[in-house]
Amino acid sequence: MTEMDIAAPTEQFFSAETREALAEASRRLAERLQAHTEALLAMTGDEEQAALYEQNAALEELVEGWNDAVFEHTGTAPLLLEDTADDEDDEIEQDHVISVVSRFDLRVADLDALIEAGRAAQQRHPAELDDGAEPEPVESAEQAIYEISREVGEAWFELPGIEMVAGARAYVVPEPPFEPLDADAEDVVTELIAPNGTATHAETWA
Repeated sequence: MTEMDIAAPTEQFFSAETREALAEASRRLAERLQAHTEALLAMTGDEEQAALYEQNAALEELVEGWNDAVFEHTGTAPLLLEDTADDEDDEIEQDHVISVVSRFDLRVADLDALIEAGRAAQQRHPAELDDGAEPEPVESAEQAIYEISREVGEAWFELPGIEMVAGARAYVVPEPPFEPLDADAEDVVTELIAPNGTATHAETWA
């Protein structure tokens, strides 16, 4: 059994009123628990699920009331019940999540110019490496674009030696069920898709 400690003075607890309220809450909970058990034992599995939910909800309400009565009397809560207010806050916060998904297809027109720019960007903005590790040499178009983007952000329209084939960006407000992007996924490419939701704005380039 887990109890919640509080710093409130004990004088405000253990009053005649809180003692009477706790006794009444305990009596009602005991009666409801017995009726709940009998109802469950009588079920065969053919009943509507709504009947089971009603039984559970009635018991849950009395358990919460009993837990509150214990707290009012002793200053401790024997049951750490789930806080539905926190769940509501999480839902409100989730409504403010915005997923920005983009894709740019680039054609390499001058590989030498691109690699030179990538190497210069790597020198100006070196990556944080473990002790003794060497930076990855810039020898490909992909590595060059990566190094330039690390330094200046999304520079799709200003990459040396690169021509834009097409680009698109969408701003999506996710809807439940919402699975956040897993930055530690082994295959991050599978994470680069728009989540279920409403696209509020979109941009395209060609």
